[in-house]
Amino acid sequence: MCDFIKRKYDCYHHRFIASEWCPSYTTTHKRCPPEIKHYEWQVKHRCLCGDCKAREQPPVPWEGMIKRPTGRIVYA
Repeated sequence: MCDFIKRKYDCYHHRFIASEWCPSYTTTHKRCPPEIKHYEWQVKHRCLCGDCKAREQPPVPWEGMIKRPTGRIVYA
């Protein structure tokens, strides 16, 4: 069984982080059911998960200059 850490953040989200992979995972790359060995609570002021941290960052200044495709791309 793979060993996991359950980490809780100030935004009340939680993540399961692998602390050690089992030999089965290293050969098959199929995850085992999580077996929590350790719990962590991020106590730093305003410690956010990656999803919430990305939402709080200001937009990139050159985002308006990028021409993104609209609609389907058809290859001939």
